Amino acid sequence: MSGEIQLILQQVEKLKNIDRTDLIKAFERGITSAARKVYGIKGKIRLELTENDIKFFWSKTVVENVKNEYTEISLEEAKQIKPDVKIGDEVEVLFYPKEFGRIAAQITKQVISQKIREIEKEQLFQEYKAKEGEIITGTVHTIEENGNFIIDLGAAEGILRKKEQVAREEFKVGDRIRAYILKVKRGKETPFLELSRTHPNFIKKIFAMEITEIDQGIVEIVYVAREPGVKTKVVVTSKDTHIDPVGACIGVKGSRIQTIIKELQGEKVDVVLFSNDIKKYLESAIAPIPIKNYYIDDVNKYAIIAVPDEQFSQVIGKNGINMRLVAKITKWKVSVLRESEFTEEKLKDMKKSFEEQLEYDLFKLNDIPVVLLKKLKQEGIKNLKDFMAARNSQLAEILNKKEEEIKNLKDRAIEIIEQEKIKLIEKEGKNENT
Repeated sequence: MSGEIQLILQQVEKLKNIDRTDLIKAFERGITSAARKVYGIKGKIRLELTENDIKFFWSKTVVENVKNEYTEISLEEAKQIKPDVKIGDEVEVLFYPKEFGRIAAQITKQVISQKIREIEKEQLFQEYKAKEGEIITGTVHTIEENGNFIIDLGAAEGILRKKEQVAREEFKVGDRIRAYILKVKRGKETPFLELSRTHPNFIKKIFAMEITEIDQGIVEIVYVAREPGVKTKVVVTSKDTHIDPVGACIGVKGSRIQTIIKELQGEKVDVVLFSNDIKKYLESAIAPIPIKNYYIDDVNKYAIIAVPDEQFSQVIGKNGINMRLVAKITKWKVSVLRESEFTEEKLKDMKKSFEEQLEYDLFKLNDIPVVLLKKLKQEGIKNLKDFMAARNSQLAEILNKKEEEIKNLKDRAIEIIEQEKIKLIEKEGKNENT
């Protein structure tokens, strides 16, 4: 029997790439189950494996009078195994599972098979778990009524939910598809992957796959701002002064960037050179359109730029998308004027308007989590003035707070408004003195 078991273990270990320790534990479970089935008791069985033999040890409790030969051993017999043993101790007794017969063999085989399936399942899960944050390629298997895509990944299955899809992209059953792995979960039989084609890191990974310098770490992606399906701005820098990061991403005659655009099904992609100089950064962000004039507020990170009149609409972009992306990558508030509008009077009006926005910025109310502040803005409460004007009952419902807590928040809002007014007066006084 030992030789047969050894052969089975070796074959399984080789074919299934399963650690022998795990197989031995599975075998121990099988023998233990068999003992319980045959003798009606739950024994503690340990397997000892050598090159030429397999030994099974059954743990028994040392007692004065043996009542159950399968779980107990007399002190006299126990001392033959372990001379210093005492009543109540446990000793391991060598035994041979061949006594179990056919039932033992069947149960052992079942338990080992089950354990092998568990190990294979865990190995597969860990294999895919290690791929979180990577790009994976699969085939659209099913398109559900709610618009979710079920993706066949071979040994696993993924879901590309409607919210993680790009609205303008079209895929049908059988199409090959690339997606970013958001999360890997345990499924009933195989790993289950949450996928995305809208996540900014999808862009980063696609760039790394197509651009050698990024994959090697020579060119670095600093930031990605994206309106999925419409436009993306990718900010890059180079660790090697001899390599132009923008040129490396564009490729000869646009070859590299065109491959990426094709993967994104025509989505426009701008590659922007990062700079700590906000003027240079803005120039790259709206290139090739030139910036004719600037107003820069370094303290509040606010900029007003002037562009050629005939290119004003192009800079703004459809529905303001281009400048929204510029604001995201620079983390500045940026306003755009036509070159002909860039006058002292216009600048003064715009600066005053911006300062009022700062004065009443809802996000200064930091007693409230950002996620709830965003919820307030979705409900039309966009600044501290709106917050003060809203009914306490309405705010209590939105923020899931008691009305007494809302009153305290409004008191805090009044304090912020007064503080900001003082700052504005002080700033105006300094400007007059200079």
